[in-house]
Formats: sequence, C-alpha cells, structure tokens
Amino acid sequence: MMAAVKLATILVAAALMFAAAVRRREWRGGLLLVACVFLAGAAQECEAALSPVFPGLREPETPLTVAFLVLGVALAVWHRGSTAVGIRAIWKNRRLPLLVWGILLISILPNVAKAKFVWEAVSSLETGTHDVREVAEAASETLGCLLLLNWAVLFLKDKWRVLVARVPSAHEHLLFEHELVEVGRGSRRVCYRVGDTGFCAKFYIPPEQCGADRMKASIRREIRRRRFSRLTNSSSQEVYVYERFRHDMPEEIRSRMPPVCERVRHPKWGWGVLETYYTNPDGTAIIPYRREIARQGSESVKNAIYREARIMLRELIRVAAPFHEPGNFHVLLGADGSVSLKLIDFEPDSKTFIQLESVIPALQRAKLRRKATRFLEELREKYGVTESVATEIG
Repeated sequence: MMAAVKLATILVAAALMFAAAVRRREWRGGLLLVACVFLAGAAQECEAALSPVFPGLREPETPLTVAFLVLGVALAVWHRGSTAVGIRAIWKNRRLPLLVWGILLISILPNVAKAKFVWEAVSSLETGTHDVREVAEAASETLGCLLLLNWAVLFLKDKWRVLVARVPSAHEHLLFEHELVEVGRGSRRVCYRVGDTGFCAKFYIPPEQCGADRMKASIRREIRRRRFSRLTNSSSQEVYVYERFRHDMPEEIRSRMPPVCERVRHPKWGWGVLETYYTNPDGTAIIPYRREIARQGSESVKNAIYREARIMLRELIRVAAPFHEPGNFHVLLGADGSVSLKLIDFEPDSKTFIQLESVIPALQRAKLRRKATRFLEELREKYGVTESVATEIG
C-alpha cells in the first residue's frame, strides 16, 4: 500500500513537470530533464512488478531507472536551447530546497537509513534491527515523494503568471486593424507605431528589405533563421525576459517598464513584440539615451538626464538586474520640462557559456558596475556633461 502511495505521488509530480514543459517551450529541456528524474525515482517503487522481467538482477528496478535518466539526458540534449534556461528558472525559484531534499530523500538517504553500520555508529542499543531500518527507509522515501510533489505544485503556482504568457496577445488584432507607421529602425529590427492605439510593435526588417545590397550576409542568415522561431527570435526573447523578471523588481524599476509588453505574430514578418508607445509632448517617439543627450543644447537638460541615468543605474546594480545594458535607457521628456527614463529594451540572458553571474548576484553587480562606470564616463567626455562626479557609481 505504501509503495503505491509513493508511486502515485511522484508520478503526479512528474506529470506536472511534463505539463509545464508542454506549455513553456523556453524551459522545456530543463523541465523534461527534471520530469525524467522524477520518473527514475518512481521506478524505484516498481521492484516487485519488475522482478519477473529481470529475474537475475538483485535490484530489477535499476534498468528502468537508468532508462529514465538516459531519456532525460536525451530530451535535454534534443531541447538544448531551453535546457540551461529551464534549469536556471528552477535554480532561482525560492522553493529549490524542497526539490533538493526531495531528490536526496528518494535517492541517497534511503540507503543511509537502511545501512546497519550507520545505526551501529549512532547507538549501542537494539535500535538498528532489520524491521526498524526498513521502516526508516520507507519513511525517507515517502517524505521525499511528498516534498517533490509539494515542490512541483508550488513551482507551478509561483510561475503561473509567466506560464500564461503562452496565451496569444490580447492586442494582436490591432496590427491588422490599424496602419503601421515606421518610427525607428536598427540593424535588424523596425519599430512601427500602431495607428493611434498607444502601442508600437517591433519586428525584424521585412524580407523584401533584406537584400544583399542592404545588409551583410551574416545578418540576413540570422534574421531568416530567427524570424519565425518563437524560441530564438529576439523580440520573443525580450517578452520572455520581461515576464520572467518584472514581478521581482522594486517599484522604482517596474514603473519604468512598459505596462504592456506582449509577444505577437505577423504572417509575413514573424514574431514581434507589442509595447506601450511613449511619446514626448511634441508627439515624437522617445529615443535612446545617447541620441537624446547628444541633441540637447541645454546644459541643464543634459545634466538632468545624466542624473536620472545615474540614479537608475544604482538601483539596477543594487538588485543585480539580469536584463539590462546601460545604453538601453530611453528618455521621456515631460510637458513641464521634467525628465524620466524608460526601459523598453530587455536583454536576453548572458551569452557566455558558463553564466556564473546568473546564480551569483555579486558577480552580476560587479559586471553592471563596471559597465555603468564606463558608460557614464563616456557620456561626460563625449557629450559635454558637466554634472559633478562626486557621487558617481561606487
């Protein structure tokens, strides 16, 4: 009876992970790997059923356990683009101790609990009898299964707001009901104003404008490969990063992010991002920090923009923001002459192979601090900012 309860518990936990993997492609490799680890744990409860299948083995559940682990590795390799991202999402989840203890309690600690020499080492009394050790082993496995189920449920609860991002954008229909007016262009993407809806949309440069006479062959190949890939499309990645981190940011940072940032799909242009469209009092779109400070003739306005950037950079460093590069600020000018900064571009995860800064906040802070110091120094030297540096980034 107890074996059946343990088996059912861990199978439910594995099913929850499979369900999350189906819904969240960006985490699929990591979630499938964890689900297979759960199934490997469930195989440990099938000894009686597998004895007739492997009569010559002392532990007949071992082949099935190994098979599930191999399957997990194979799925992780198959979905390798999402494996590291999924594992990082699990690593950063506040419920991680439940998962770690659950795996230990169903794998290593049962062997410790039934080891006679362990009981002899901690007590000279007749407490380490065979029956007592069997009960201790079963208790360890049962508690481990319950912890794994508890973690799976709480993980989905914590991430539910992110998981529902798979639902199509509620504003996608606006792309086909209003005129798209180009308001900005980079080396790979174009930003369009969506009529007078208060939104803008960013897509890769249209296919007919990606000729050999207009861009490098490497950029053309990159755009062609990523345009309809929900996983690797840069606009799609921006939405993922926005949804992943904005709930954890303090209000000082969250208020500078667009209220709306949604993944949309165009039949010709591929995946894109639809965002709140910020405009200055004269109706023009806000522009990146460097361009705005370069075009300002007033020294006081330049200094005001510079001060705002310095304050914002300090806050981003304090929280070890993993989605920001110093040059990504856009400047919003108020009708009363005030200046505020908006974060409308979100950097995907670090492209380094070993991403230590993703699990060690101190490294991320140090990285941001170095970049911020260089960035502010460049602004002072290149654009004639005269603001005092006595309270610069420390």
